Amino acid sequence: MQKPWYKQFWPWFLIALPVTVMCVCATIIYLSASQGGFSMVVDDYYKRGKMINAVIEHVEKAKKLGISFNVTAHDGKFTLQYASGQPSELSALTVEFVHATQSTKDFTRQVTVGADGVYRTDIPADMSGKYTITVTPHSADWKVSEQFYFPLDKATLLEPNLYGV
Repeated sequence: MQKPWYKQFWPWFLIALPVTVMCVCATIIYLSASQGGFSMVVDDYYKRGKMINAVIEHVEKAKKLGISFNVTAHDGKFTLQYASGQPSELSALTVEFVHATQSTKDFTRQVTVGADGVYRTDIPADMSGKYTITVTPHSADWKVSEQFYFPLDKATLLEPNLYGV
């Protein structure tokens, strides 16, 4: 005599496959709904594209003007001096420090020029790792940006670059 269907292995195995898939799908849907919020689609893509083009124009303008800086950063002191492209009137500059992986270490400084033509400001003494330094004037006409590994004991050249725009 043959066993009833519910006492056999194969019907339960065949039922278990779609039930397992439904449980996994339900778990994925729950996790994406509760921990989601990361939108890959940008609503204002046209405006963002125009903004990127404007930033590229600022970097290109810095290249055209031949602007570059000598930079040192160690022992909690940051110095910045024009290596080339120095304007006739030196105005305050905005220097942005962006850490490569830890946004909590990002900061911005407004620096003014000293009588000797050198811009100086204080930075965290324990600053180390890979940072992107971005220098812009108050008018935001141009932009000079480059990545460095801190500390910078020797004077290092900071030139306008387009990566990471």
